[in-house]
Amino acid sequence: MKRLFLLSLLIFAMAGTVRSAENGWFQQAKPCWASRMQKEYDYVMALHKSFEISSWRTARFNIAACSNYRFYLNGEFMGYGPSITAHGFFRVDEYDLSSKLKPGVNILAVEVCGYNVDNFHIPNQPAFIQAECVVDGKVVAATLPKADEAAFQAGFPGQRLQVAVGEVWQRPHLEKYKLTPDFAAWREATTLTIPALELEETDAKALLPRGVPYPDYSIVEASSNGQGLYSFDRIHTGFIRAKLKVSKPSKVILFWDEVLVDGQLKERRQPHMNMSLELAPGEYDFETFEPYTLMHLKLAVEEGDCTLQGVSIRQYVNADTKRASFMTDDEEINRIFRAAVETYKQNAVDYFMDCPERERAGWLCDSYFTSRAAYCLSGNTSIEHNFLENFLLPEKFYNIPEGMLPMCYPSDHRDGNFIPNWAMWFIMELNEYVDRSADYEMVAALKPRVLALLNYFEDYKNEDGLLENLNKWVFVEWSAANSYTDGVNYPTNMLYAKVLELSGRLYAIPEYIDQAERIREVIRAQSYVDGFFRDNALRIDGRLVVQKDHCTEVCQNYAFFLDVASAERYPELWNRLVTQFGSIRDKVDAYPDIPRTNAFIGNYLRLELLSRAGLVQQLIDESKALFLYMANSTGTLWENVTSLGSCCHGFASHAAYIYCRDIAGLTRVDEKNRRIECVVSRNDLKSCHATFPVGDQLIEIDWKRSGNRIDYAVKAPKGFSVDINNASGRVLRTDVTYQ
Repeated sequence: MKRLFLLSLLIFAMAGTVRSAENGWFQQAKPCWASRMQKEYDYVMALHKSFEISSWRTARFNIAACSNYRFYLNGEFMGYGPSITAHGFFRVDEYDLSSKLKPGVNILAVEVCGYNVDNFHIPNQPAFIQAECVVDGKVVAATLPKADEAAFQAGFPGQRLQVAVGEVWQRPHLEKYKLTPDFAAWREATTLTIPALELEETDAKALLPRGVPYPDYSIVEASSNGQGLYSFDRIHTGFIRAKLKVSKPSKVILFWDEVLVDGQLKERRQPHMNMSLELAPGEYDFETFEPYTLMHLKLAVEEGDCTLQGVSIRQYVNADTKRASFMTDDEEINRIFRAAVETYKQNAVDYFMDCPERERAGWLCDSYFTSRAAYCLSGNTSIEHNFLENFLLPEKFYNIPEGMLPMCYPSDHRDGNFIPNWAMWFIMELNEYVDRSADYEMVAALKPRVLALLNYFEDYKNEDGLLENLNKWVFVEWSAANSYTDGVNYPTNMLYAKVLELSGRLYAIPEYIDQAERIREVIRAQSYVDGFFRDNALRIDGRLVVQKDHCTEVCQNYAFFLDVASAERYPELWNRLVTQFGSIRDKVDAYPDIPRTNAFIGNYLRLELLSRAGLVQQLIDESKALFLYMANSTGTLWENVTSLGSCCHGFASHAAYIYCRDIAGLTRVDEKNRRIECVVSRNDLKSCHATFPVGDQLIEIDWKRSGNRIDYAVKAPKGFSVDINNASGRVLRTDVTYQ
């Protein structure tokens, strides 16, 4: 009954988009897999079908799968998928092949992998594939169709080697190959040239639309330094393509990285950034099955004679950012913006990821920041809808307590780990999502999830109403603050108060709003000691004792960001934060005993505080200190303040949102009420030109400063009103037109 109840909410939220195979996507195709291999680890199989046509008007190819696939038409790469979704649900990719077919024989070839392993990216579920090609209404290729003449043949490519279970854990795979030069010939052969497999039908699948745009697959070439090192202009994500010439049997390793160490590419610096190949003599145009992230690549020959003659990458990135633009008279700011866009593209193909190389995982909290950039750059919430919908879909989340949300999803964590704070950020994002999307149905459908989460925290309240001794991984940020999470962690309770307030407003529950303010008052009374908020309190002899030595910079940022503190209530602390913390600490020697923030999330919270206070020039200056060296080094933005972590991390794309809001001045787009709000900020830049997509339309902002005057022009879609607030301290002349 519970599952039926949740599914009814889901269908309400999704306006009936869950379909069966017979109701929309597939006329005849059935879900299937290689016989007796549905639960085999890291198993690759192939589908092959040739068909002959003389003329046609329309042709489409639909495909759904549990794990990754790629498909070719007449030897040409066509697509990769699927779009990842929740356990028990599968998204259908739909390809229009009308302009790709040719008169005569056409050959469809599909490679698909069943992983069947716990990881952070693809749900561990029995493998299946369901695929069908229809030309002018006639099924010409399908998995297990009614007519044998339309049936895909299944085969075993055999040249990708199965890896040992446990060799990787964050991603579900580690590619290894034993190849001959004709390894890909079956894709263009008119008949199946690899060992045949028998297919067996699987259980029926709950199918969903893809819901998001298809990726950008454009190819980028790397350059060689003449000594075996190939480098791209910046970090890229996609399928590595290598031209290899082998004169005698060889064992080689392709290894890559996002950065150089002391000017050198260090082999196996990261255990997942390499690939083993055994190669028979001949020439190869090799392309990886999985997407990877890199800037530099080399070949190590362990045995034999093999040379690397060219490297490129087939990008696998978001294609829905082309209409957004941003340009100021400051090239350093422009460079950071471009790096933020590149970072977003690589981490938002079909849902929000933390990083495209290490795990490709959909982490909460990260998504709060990425989702802001998504709307700014694409003008829609389609990816965010999928991201949130994934948390709505399943009946329950396994291996974590009732009511808790996974720290990242879709994923399988058999160790039962979770981050209670990150679950709270789900509510933070949901509150902003409804403002961006007006998707009240989704918010209504997620109400049981939100209330169940808040109910989970009830068992951890102490006599003061604060959360104490939360279970599992209490995470504040990547800094010393994570050492002060035992007992009562005040940043966590600040966040808890905020999500109670937001939940009360989202679902009209005034008790939550009252409770939030009581918690804030307790935090102010306990945590604020000698001019700073302290990070935690421990239970000593039954009494809660605030740890005065546990005081971090990020705790102060939490307090102001989450409305525990304000400049009016704590003016001295606010003044210290503005004038002596953040990147200013590089210039002043103040409070050395207070640990600094890291990139995530302390530095981002600080920029938000500067924005709220209207200190936009300081925000610009500090953002350069935070981001410019990253943009200059890799053309992307990083997980940490050093390159030891991921150097292309999704949340960091938030920098693009900051610049659009605080420099261009676009503070809010209210699509429901057709209203655009702009604020002209106080800063020292001379000009800015930016475009922002809103659905299928555009907003253009163009401003120039001349002496003490700013000319601020907005081109808005017809039907919108435009409100412009002058916070620049200069004379403002506005010009609003409609297009």
